Amino acid sequence: MKNFVPPPFKPDLLIRGGHLQTLASLRAPGQQIAADANHVVELPDGDAIVLHENAAVDGGAVDRCQSAGQSAASDIGRTGPLADRTLGGRTVVLFHGLSGCHGSPYMIRLAGRFVRLGWTVYRVDMRGCGAARDLSRGLSHAGRSEDVLAALDFVARRHPDSQLAAVGVSLGGNQLLRLAGRVGAGLDARPEWFDRLERIAVVAPPIDLVRCSENMERLSRRLYNYYFIRTLFERIAPAVREREHFQKIASLGRPKTLLELDDRLTAPLSGFQGALEYYRQCGATHVTASNPVKTLVLAAKDDPIVPADCFTNARWPDRTRVLLTATGGHAGFVGRQRSYWMDDCLIAWLNRL
Repeated sequence: MKNFVPPPFKPDLLIRGGHLQTLASLRAPGQQIAADANHVVELPDGDAIVLHENAAVDGGAVDRCQSAGQSAASDIGRTGPLADRTLGGRTVVLFHGLSGCHGSPYMIRLAGRFVRLGWTVYRVDMRGCGAARDLSRGLSHAGRSEDVLAALDFVARRHPDSQLAAVGVSLGGNQLLRLAGRVGAGLDARPEWFDRLERIAVVAPPIDLVRCSENMERLSRRLYNYYFIRTLFERIAPAVREREHFQKIASLGRPKTLLELDDRLTAPLSGFQGALEYYRQCGATHVTASNPVKTLVLAAKDDPIVPADCFTNARWPDRTRVLLTATGGHAGFVGRQRSYWMDDCLIAWLNRL
């Protein structure tokens, strides 16, 4: 993958350093994009995820962008005009990060860009997130590669003649890499459509969860801990709130760090003995060397959440290109005139299909 030449990255002159780059990434896009159809995909344990589809028509692109004040379609289970058609072309599936959903700024931006280029796009709400909030008793976490598999399996069967690609940002990137690595290592069964997954890209994936947890314990990272914990608690699914263990944890007050949150909540509610077992089993770093899919890993040395040594210490196969920039923060990469170089880079990578 050494022959891939990314577009040049010239950071915005007023958005310097990893913290500002990270915060700038949260800026709402100027446009929203309404889904043509929404699909509920049931998981083996009875929970569900929701896929928001924007379809390319007759090989071209239909731009469904609306003004920022308008809301996206949210009638779960609705079928759009293309619901029963078998389409070829190119299809990309987008996976969000921790506390994100299909409406996260980067999900909206990427969906709009890909649709205008003639791709069919699926934005996934992982279990308990976005439109899937009321459909789950379990939590989304770094090890949910089986949920990524369920989303890709649905899309692959729906588009049997399409070239497939996928993008995962932050936690979604770890989930996607973990799936590819586990299939390559023979730890998970190889789906019949897997060879059609021609390229994937991940942005700032926390592949070494132990190292990331150590980093987040630093005093200088307390603001990020506060943001993630507050957002996660506000969005906890009703069915999770009803669980006895959650009510017991909630009565003790909110955790102060992500390590405490994972040890007290994420791990026990997801079948792990504690945070350390969860981190060791779910970080993708253990299977990155087995990934058989052409992959772009995009990260920044000044990422305040995922340390750069997570990537320099990992083992990568020849089919993976690791692009570690000097700046960019956590999934920020804000360029001149407030452009998003991350989006340009991902499109340049996947448009090689």
